Amino acid sequence: MANSLVMSFLNAEGTKMNITVANIKDDLTKVVVSAAMDVIIAKNIISTTGVDLKFKDSAQLINRNATELAVK
Repeated sequence: MANSLVMSFLNAEGTKMNITVANIKDDLTKVVVSAAMDVIIAKNIISTTGVDLKFKDSAQLINRNATELAVK
């Protein structure tokens, strides 16, 4: 199973921007995710089209299962 985290932010203009992190730990908590999002905003690590991220919008844990099918 492949797990990923999608963190959604709003920039200073109110536009939504997503950051996806693949292969996350299974025991990730909302406290850790919220703290990471706070650091991203506080350190001004990422901007969208020259506009800084200002607010946390949401976060989602995505779980994907892949089943290989023998077709040969």
